[in-house]
Amino acid sequence: VGKTFLLAGTVFSLCLLNPGTTVVWTAHRARTAAETFTKMQAFANRAKIKPHIANVVLGSGDEAIIFANGSRILFGARERGFGRGFDKVDVIVFDEAQILTENAIDDMVPAANAAPNGLVFYVGTPPKPKDPSEVFGQKRREALSGEDRDTLYVEFSAERGCDPADRNEWLRANPSFPSRTSETAMLRMMKNLSAESFLREGLGIWDLE
Repeated sequence: VGKTFLLAGTVFSLCLLNPGTTVVWTAHRARTAAETFTKMQAFANRAKIKPHIANVVLGSGDEAIIFANGSRILFGARERGFGRGFDKVDVIVFDEAQILTENAIDDMVPAANAAPNGLVFYVGTPPKPKDPSEVFGQKRREALSGEDRDTLYVEFSAERGCDPADRNEWLRANPSFPSRTSETAMLRMMKNLSAESFLREGLGIWDLE
């Protein structure tokens, strides 16, 4: 739905506007972290951004984008222990937040305590029944109920109870449809997933409210 692209623009802007900013971008799986890093390298190579990039560090576990003004974006996977031991982080991005445990929160969030305006992003998809999604689910419940007044919550999802084949609902659930995510791709997903999985994976509808 474009969430990586949106957050890439956000963190790159923060790094450019605030010299010395440290961003930690962490996914649960190493494969997801590597794919995100590849996308961010492409972002760093854009014509208007490349002059501000000092270095792109490659290497398993050490991936980073270093800015000329001292800002940096560090990438890694939580399954490999990435994120522990940082003492001053300005921005934390928890990708795959539907697979996020209390232990990971305890290890990483305190690192933002020393930041003058620490930001923590939780980014993910509706969790599968077996996902350890208590943290993500609680954040969502608190935001929707109004209990948490210090969180911006954004959700792209179709209307619960809608016709799963309604193209208008596809557009509502996925802003990249039909330009980046084609009708063929949606139909393929609808054909190959179970009805419950398509509602979750294709339409962004949570199993539980």
